[in-house]
Amino acid sequence: MKYLKTLSLNTLYTVTFFIILSVILTTFNYFNLINYQTLAIFKIIIPILSLFFAGFKMGKNAPKNGWLEGIKISLIIILLLSVFAIITHVFKIKILTFFLILMLSSIFGSIVGINKNT
Repeated sequence: MKYLKTLSLNTLYTVTFFIILSVILTTFNYFNLINYQTLAIFKIIIPILSLFFAGFKMGKNAPKNGWLEGIKISLIIILLLSVFAIITHVFKIKILTFFLILMLSSIFGSIVGINKNT
């Protein structure tokens, strides 16, 4: 039960972090403080950082197998993003590649997190 609570809290933190940074980025774009090229770069960086920190936090709480914790948290987030992509009809091969990058980011974050634990 404790593990499920940790997993759900980390998922909530990740989604919250993602939403807050996206709102900030949208606000900057609305007031023309950043150009379109910068917006495109940050649209890629924000989810990668969100999943890296989620993996880091999961790895820090894990006693062993940090990479497995990264896979678990990334699969939950990717499942949520996939449902959203299917609903909005933008599910393409390019998005699958992006999801693979997100998974690798989360795995790397959890490996770093479990090594920080010791």
